[in-house]
Amino acid sequence: MSKAVLCALLLAILAVPAVLSAQAARGDLTAREREFIETLRRESPASADRFIALRNASDQALAELRRREAQVNAMPTDLRGPLLPQLKQAQRNYVDSQFKILDFLDERDRGIIASLQQDLTQFKRALDERQRSREELKKLLPAE
Repeated sequence: MSKAVLCALLLAILAVPAVLSAQAARGDLTAREREFIETLRRESPASADRFIALRNASDQALAELRRREAQVNAMPTDLRGPLLPQLKQAQRNYVDSQFKILDFLDERDRGIIASLQQDLTQFKRALDERQRSREELKKLLPAE
């Protein structure tokens, strides 16, 4: 076998774990995303629908960006000029879609924080009430 064939074979063998790892990572991401959507659906079906719509819009924006990048990359460097505004718009659309997802997640997390703060306040109030009850009960004990 020639060195070139051996090198190609070696590269192919080395690339297989990386490809499998990337597929597994994508599978993990998909599973986590499904779990997140199910959690959202339990909390608020409207929130789940909104997240799915945002995610789908982001996926479409990314596909359009990749399509525009492929168009630009297929053209000779000196002929790319007319395609650059479309590429930049596709980049802006994708970034905007990502901002919308981040805004959604921030809004949800702020709501969770507010709810947890209310729960914390209630727990502190209950602790204070039990402490006052202890002090009142101690007053009922005979002096030693």
